[in-house]
Amino acid sequence: KLKEISKKTKISEIYIARKCLELSSIEYEKSNMDSNNKKAHVGYYLIADGEPKLLEILQNKKVPRQNNMHKAKKYITALAVVTIVLAGVYGLYINTQINNIVLSLILSILLLIPIETIFTQIAQYILGKTKNTKIIPKLDFRNGIPEQNATFVVIPTIIKNGKRVEELMHKLEVYYIANKSDNIYFALLGDCSTSSNEEEGFDEEVINTGKKMVDILNKKYPDEKFTKFNFIYRKRMWNEGEEAYLGWERKRGLLNQFNEYILGNISNPFKTNTITNVASMPPIKYIITLDADTDLVLNSAKELIGAMAHILNKPELNKSEDLVIAGHALIQPRIGIDLMSSIKSLYTKIYAGAGGVDVYANAISDIYQDNFEEGIFTGKGIYDLKIFSKILNNEIPENTILSHDLLEGSYLRCGLATDIMLMDGYPVGYNSSKSRLHRWIRGDWQITRWLKSKLNALSKFKIFDNLKRSLFEIATIVLLAWGICTKSQWLVLTSLGIVIYPFVLEILTLAFSRKEGEKKQRTFTPHIAGVKGAIYRAILTVGCVPYKAYVELKAICKTIYRVNISHKHLLEWMTSEDAEKQSKTTFENYYKMMAINVIFGILAILLGFDRWLLTIIGILWITTPYIMYKISKVPENNKKKIAKEDEIYLKEIAQRTWQFFKDYLTAENNYMIPDNYQ
Repeated sequence: KLKEISKKTKISEIYIARKCLELSSIEYEKSNMDSNNKKAHVGYYLIADGEPKLLEILQNKKVPRQNNMHKAKKYITALAVVTIVLAGVYGLYINTQINNIVLSLILSILLLIPIETIFTQIAQYILGKTKNTKIIPKLDFRNGIPEQNATFVVIPTIIKNGKRVEELMHKLEVYYIANKSDNIYFALLGDCSTSSNEEEGFDEEVINTGKKMVDILNKKYPDEKFTKFNFIYRKRMWNEGEEAYLGWERKRGLLNQFNEYILGNISNPFKTNTITNVASMPPIKYIITLDADTDLVLNSAKELIGAMAHILNKPELNKSEDLVIAGHALIQPRIGIDLMSSIKSLYTKIYAGAGGVDVYANAISDIYQDNFEEGIFTGKGIYDLKIFSKILNNEIPENTILSHDLLEGSYLRCGLATDIMLMDGYPVGYNSSKSRLHRWIRGDWQITRWLKSKLNALSKFKIFDNLKRSLFEIATIVLLAWGICTKSQWLVLTSLGIVIYPFVLEILTLAFSRKEGEKKQRTFTPHIAGVKGAIYRAILTVGCVPYKAYVELKAICKTIYRVNISHKHLLEWMTSEDAEKQSKTTFENYYKMMAINVIFGILAILLGFDRWLLTIIGILWITTPYIMYKISKVPENNKKKIAKEDEIYLKEIAQRTWQFFKDYLTAENNYMIPDNYQ
């Protein structure tokens, strides 16, 4: 950053550094040596709100200042204006073709969502290329976590058997080994499943297995201060809205109860709890919450705690102390796809991308974090325990919210640390993927009331953006159906263009980003990427439009009915693991599930007998259920025979790697290999 400012102002880096020290020292003295004063930190003038002040002093002139909310409002306004203008222009063009002002107006309204989506993607692409990646500052805790930053790592999830408890406790053990340090503690927060009974037969098995695993792990990894591993299992309570027994407020309620309990605000609310003596526990500052299929990779917990502990990220509340307006009370890491999850089926190879950790990868661009210093919380991250409790404990009404992550991120001003990466699972097949989408859309439409709330404009835009995204395929299929029924080839082409546009942009980016003389990198990862992957995804996306529109419409209608009329089953939920297990993967089920595809396909063929494009689309829609069935199958034998040419190449790499260590890992070099050699 010093180099960047030096280049911009044509002033020595040493002089700039001294000026930063001078400004921070002045503020430090003003605040009576208060080390918690952000303005007394040199970074405040380099990478935070003090940068304009530094530039003013260096350049001896006024530097225009724009706060993040002002920039966000300009961005949102620009999107709205361009969308309305383009839809209006297209509507006028349509009117010249059909000479019907009413139909032209309806088509213009339908085009608002696709046009806004396309323009958003263009804006994000341009900003991603022109704006520097915003990296969240961190303290270096690689040698251990100080007691004042003590942290609990938790997995809140529904558990139905002892085997699952063992699997998750072993996961916590791996997390501990990968992030070994004092003052990091681990807990499996077991939620009870929905039932018609207050207690189930498997409850005792779950409890006994949890206690047993805690004893085994704490004997294996003793901690002088407090038990390193812990287990909690909840009580079922009757829920009138769900007409069943379940854990209070599901995952949100489980985390809230855990927070309040370890803060000492409530007595033990759990059926089983190995954290019996809260008074003897070190004061917990942060909670890292993870999904059951998330991997906390090497040192990632230390990096997350280091990010939260940095003075420039310290959360600041508004006057009423019910909203974070600066800093971050919650930080979301970048989420990658677990290597094994990304290669389970042909579906994951096409859609999941390259799985695993790239040790050479750094921070990536994110439009919200880079431009407005806010990210989007997706349920996996670290939060400030006391701030979370203060703001959210009684903020969200009971039995109303399914997806709480976006709201929590908005209240706590979530930051996105794109240079810290966790691994996550990925749906094996298309049916489980769309089941997850259905749950997400229901959750998004349940929080529409927060469009009229104290949340800032950017947070409301994020909510609106999710709603708009869930209407994209619905608007597209209506336009396509209109084009098919009226045999309007230009409308069909427009609709198809809207669907495949992101993939065309991806192909063009791949084509023009390759440097002259650059060779294609040779890899042996089985994911389908590049131009080939983009073409596959484009074809499959067009093929799935009718069914995806049906899933979206069903989820939206169901939510509107439940929120406004029945007020029942607003907390209906299924874990990704259960969704995977319960998804029917037979050929017959795919055609039964995607029957809407067949109906639209037949309609396209019958009405498009003189239009070859409509016939091709119709055939694609009819065959898509079979294609999705085939690519979603997990092969029994996933081994692939290596070609002779590749075998020779791999053996050569192995031989050269071994030779490097043989030549340089020697007594003369004190058994220390060089970083590189030429």
